[in-house]
Parts: sequence; C-alpha cells; structure tokens
Amino acid sequence: MYIIILALQVSTPYLVRETIVFGVTVPEQNVQHPELKKAKRRYSQIVGSIGLTLIIIMLVINGAIEFSEPAQGMLLISFLFVILAVSMAMYWINHQKVIKLKKSEQWGMHLKQVRAVDLTARNRDEMLPWSFFLAPMGVTVFLIAFTLLNYDRMPESIAVHWGPSGAADDWVEKNYFTAVSLPIVMLMMQCMMWGIVDSIKRSAIKLSVNHKEESLESQLKIRKFTSWSMMLISYSLTVLLSVLQLSNIYPAMAEGNKLLPLFIVFLVLVLGGILVFVWKMREWRLDYTDRVSSEITDVDEDRYWIGGVIYKNREDPSIFVEKRFGVGWTMNFANPHGYIVIILPLVILLLISIFSL
Repeated sequence: MYIIILALQVSTPYLVRETIVFGVTVPEQNVQHPELKKAKRRYSQIVGSIGLTLIIIMLVINGAIEFSEPAQGMLLISFLFVILAVSMAMYWINHQKVIKLKKSEQWGMHLKQVRAVDLTARNRDEMLPWSFFLAPMGVTVFLIAFTLLNYDRMPESIAVHWGPSGAADDWVEKNYFTAVSLPIVMLMMQCMMWGIVDSIKRSAIKLSVNHKEESLESQLKIRKFTSWSMMLISYSLTVLLSVLQLSNIYPAMAEGNKLLPLFIVFLVLVLGGILVFVWKMREWRLDYTDRVSSEITDVDEDRYWIGGVIYKNREDPSIFVEKRFGVGWTMNFANPHGYIVIILPLVILLLISIFSL
C-alpha cells in the first residue's frame, strides 16, 4: 500500500494534463517551458527520495522492535501521512512558482480564449448505465433481510473490525441496529459510487480547442474506464462485506485464517485496478510535443480553482470535474447536488459508526 501510494505521488505531475501544471492553467504554447519540466522533475525527486528514506526507516524500526499488529498499522499510517504531507507541501511550493512564472511571462495574454464543444459527444459516451450498480444494492437489501431473519443465530458479540490476518479483533454488543450496521454501511458506499458515476456521466466533456478530436477520444476513454473501475470496486466491496456479514451469522466461516485469502484478493483487485487506471491515464494523455502555432487557447479557469485543488464554479452544471493534481475526479463545491452525492452518505456513515459503538 505504501509503495503504491508513493508511486502515485511521485508520478502525479506526469499523469495530469500537460496544460495543467501544479494546478495552474498553462497555454499549450508554453507547456514545453524548461522551468515547468524542471519543477516536475524536482518534485518527483524530492518526494521519491523522502519516500524511500521513510521506507528504510520503517523497515529498520520493524526489524529492531517487535510491534503488535495494531502498532504496525499505526506506524504505517503515520508514515503515509508524512509522505502525503511532503507531497502537498511540494505541490503548494511549485503551485506558487508556476503562478509567478505565468504572470511574469504573461502566458496567454495575447491569445484568444475559446471553449470547444462537440454536440455529438454525448452520443459516443460509453459509460456504464445505472443498472450495473443496481445489482450490488439488491444483494445488500437481501442481506439485511437475511440478517434480520437469522438474528437469533448471531452471537451476543458481533465482529465489526478485522485485522491484517483476516481474524476479527473488535466486537460490539448485539442488537438489531448493530446486526445490520455493516450492510447499511455497504449500501451507503454503493449508493455513493453509483452517484459518482452518474454525476460524472452528466458532467461536461471538456475538449482542447486545438486538438478537439484527440481530446474527445481521450475524455471518452477516461470516462468509460472510470465507470468500469467504480463498478469493479463496488462489486469487490459487496463480495467482501457480504462474506464478513455472513461470518457473523455463521462464525465457522471466520475461524483461523479462512478470510485472509479474501482480503488478499480484494486488495489485489482494488490496488491493481488503481494501477491499471493510472497507466491508462498516462497512455491516453494528449501529447503536446509539437509546438502549437495557433493564436487561440482553451479558456483559463484558474479563477474557479482555490489553490488549484478546490473547484467552485456556479456557472458550471457539472457535479464532478477532473482533478488538477492527482488521479480521478473532484467535486464542484458550488453545485449543491454534489453534497447529496458525497457529503450526505459520509454523514450517514459517520452516524452509523458513532451509534454502533
């Protein structure tokens, strides 16, 4: 997990669109600027070297001191937060440098800003329909009903957390709410994933004005692959949490390390899917190697991005837009529908966690 997250952080500047550098819009006429290449390289070198140093320190500590599984988990989480903090600090430093460079050299000042639109794009969109995300929800509803019908068979203490070995390591007292809390959590996560995919499908397809067809093909592939990735996560999560819920009804399913292979398969599918998605993002990214002689450029939307990270644009009906730094999508915080898709399920999950204690 640590190595995959580190690899993502190191490679992020080379995964996003070349016309977005550390959260700043750069006209494609300037994407080959040597200072931009230098900033990306320096970011990757610093984050990568610090990340590798932390790995060595972590291995030395684990080799010198015998930690319990919870202590090892806390150590890993601490190092993950450190590398993420280093990454964000380096991002912010370079974000400010690119803004300063853009202003000093007046990039885009003499170019006409144009927004490209293709009215046939929606007809070519191949994102998965909502029905593909309905099946896991049906499984969860059935599981809730099955749990209530078999409530008397469940032990007085219900497992709510499982350790790295696949064995339960935390329990709560049985009642009707705690008995179905795990399937309810699963249902909320399924609804969130369906809502994200449906919102992305309704979001605008943004094209490059000087590379309309190439950018459209890239956008369509990314959107299609995003929906498939979310479906993979939804189905994998449904299988994992369903088995964990059934293990509370049939405790023999979780004896010893029987659940460990399931955890391993889940991690391989999810983390492997992330790596494939990242690789595809890099493969489908537009190439701006050839210098553009055009006098037009894409619309500069920097004013809608706070720090190049938070997007707020009341004029954009899109609920989700592509991140400017990182892989995936982020919410349009000026669109209230996004709070229903993301914030509401998170609040419900938080309340379930609190009342399950």
